[in-house]
Amino acid sequence: MKITVILKDQNGALMILLSVMLLVLLTIISIAASRTANTELKIAGNEYFYQRCFYNAEGAVMETVDFLETTEISIEEPPNWIGSDGNAINDETVFTYWEVDAEAGGATPEGSVINLKDTSYLAVHHGVISGNSLDMSKPSINTISIYGRCKNKGMVMLKVGYQKVDK
Repeated sequence: MKITVILKDQNGALMILLSVMLLVLLTIISIAASRTANTELKIAGNEYFYQRCFYNAEGAVMETVDFLETTEISIEEPPNWIGSDGNAINDETVFTYWEVDAEAGGATPEGSVINLKDTSYLAVHHGVISGNSLDMSKPSINTISIYGRCKNKGMVMLKVGYQKVDK
C-alpha cells in the first residue's frame, strides 16, 4: 500500500529519476570496462606474436652462428645464403633486398629449421677485419653480419656481428 502512495506524489518521480540515472551510469561504466578489456586482450595478443617472432629470429641467428662455428666454410665458394659486401646488401637495403632483390644480389635467404615458413636467415661477409696481419702464415679474422628474420603477423629482423678465424 505504501508503494502506490509513494509513486503517486513527487517523491516517487524523484526516486524513478535517480534509479534511471544510476542505471545509465552503470551502463556507461560497464561499456568502458568492456572496451578496456578488449584493448588489453589485443595488446597481450600482439605482445605474444612479437615475442614469438623475436625468439624465432634469434633462433635463426643462433642456428647460423652454430653452423659457422661447426663447419669449415670456404670464403671463395660460400653457401648461397652468404653474400659479400659488393652484393648491395647492407643495413639500409636488407629490408628491400629480402623482399624483392633476393635473386639479383647473389645471396638467397635460407629457411630456418625453427620455422621454415616464417623464419629465415642471411649472412653478409665483409672481408678480413681491418688491421689484421697480411702474413699468410697467420690466421685471418673475417667479419660477417648475420641477419635473422621472422615474418608472422608482424616482422622482426635481428642483426648480429660475427667474426670467424680462418685456420
